[in-house]
Amino acid sequence: MPRTTNLSLPVIMSSVLLAVLLAFGLICWWLLPVATLAAHFGAFVGLAAVLAGLLVASLVRAWRTPALPPLPPQRANPILHATGREDFDALLDLFQDGTLTVEENDHILRANTAAEKLLAPTGPGLAGRHLADLADGAHLLALLTAIRTSAAFQAVDLRLTASNSLCNVAGVPLLHEHAGKPGQVLLVLRDISRITQLEQAGEEYAVNVSHELKTPLTLILGYTETLLADPNVTPEFRTQSLRTIERHSRRILRIVDDLLRLAWLQSERDAIGGVPITPTIVADVVAEAVSVCTEWAQQADIAIQTDIPVGLVWGLHANLMTVALANLIKNAVLYALVGPVEIRAQVLPSGNLELSVKDRGPGLKPEAAQHIFDRFYRTDKGRSRAAGGSGLGLPIVQQILLAHHGTARVETAPGAGCNFILELPPG
Repeated sequence: MPRTTNLSLPVIMSSVLLAVLLAFGLICWWLLPVATLAAHFGAFVGLAAVLAGLLVASLVRAWRTPALPPLPPQRANPILHATGREDFDALLDLFQDGTLTVEENDHILRANTAAEKLLAPTGPGLAGRHLADLADGAHLLALLTAIRTSAAFQAVDLRLTASNSLCNVAGVPLLHEHAGKPGQVLLVLRDISRITQLEQAGEEYAVNVSHELKTPLTLILGYTETLLADPNVTPEFRTQSLRTIERHSRRILRIVDDLLRLAWLQSERDAIGGVPITPTIVADVVAEAVSVCTEWAQQADIAIQTDIPVGLVWGLHANLMTVALANLIKNAVLYALVGPVEIRAQVLPSGNLELSVKDRGPGLKPEAAQHIFDRFYRTDKGRSRAAGGSGLGLPIVQQILLAHHGTARVETAPGAGCNFILELPPG
């Protein structure tokens, strides 16, 4: 292997300084008198000798030092520099949105896993298939035609038959490098089903809240305008009007309080995964809930019976569980035809605690039972509003159980009453 000289910085610097010194000496010899040159000749020769020695020493050292081997070529990162088909497909599979590339003949060149779940969840893969062969191919072909015609970005919302998903499908043309006309098309499918459901739920929620608040506010405003317009109303009518205003004002306050409680429960679940719980005597919680509802039950002439094991202790948020049981008892008293309302507690073989509130009311139809925990849902709207209910009692029960990592359900049938069951895991 031939030796290669490794020129270092000292070699280069010494050579440059020596050349500069020699050039300076020639200029001085040409311009200065001989007497002046003779006076400084010794210093000039000494400096030249030092530089020459440094140059020779650096050359010898560079000759004896072998050159460093060349650096090995760096290996390209397969993720950052994905040039192969497998690497590119792997990158596409990382996307949550469906992505596919369509060729000029409308055959699918590439498609990621998300696209296959949306367009062909049960069939073969998409690569190599013609768009017309897909269940939603006609809509996709129409979009491709619009993209190629306009040579620009196009998007449309489609309800995909294969996956029953509402998707925003967007595409851009991939221009030929030389021809400058649309060839392949890149399509991106974003599932917006969940977003749409949330938007619809939010709109329905706003409508329900507005409706629940509008009724009592209308009554309050009507009685207030009457009292203001006629100062000579009878004392009996004035008292009746003021009591009506008070009753509906309290109803509005209950609705607002319940909405705030629901929002707080949801935020607690999102922030810390639940509510703080402590070992609690179950019988004490049930007794407190019964005492809250005693006046209601006496007015309706409905007895309340309890069957709670003595000494049963469970991890609960005592105040919230009291609210949940009180809401169920009030609901049972409101709809019960006869008494009693039965409250029971037992530990299941699975190790969970089961609390149940059973009434002897008219029961629910299956379609009503499916929505019983929805906000503002009422099976008997007139009866519930007349009793001052907010329509949020059972949704609050469900949220309290979710905050305890438990479940709430109802067992019912027309004419068989309702049995609301709360199941809580060990705390």
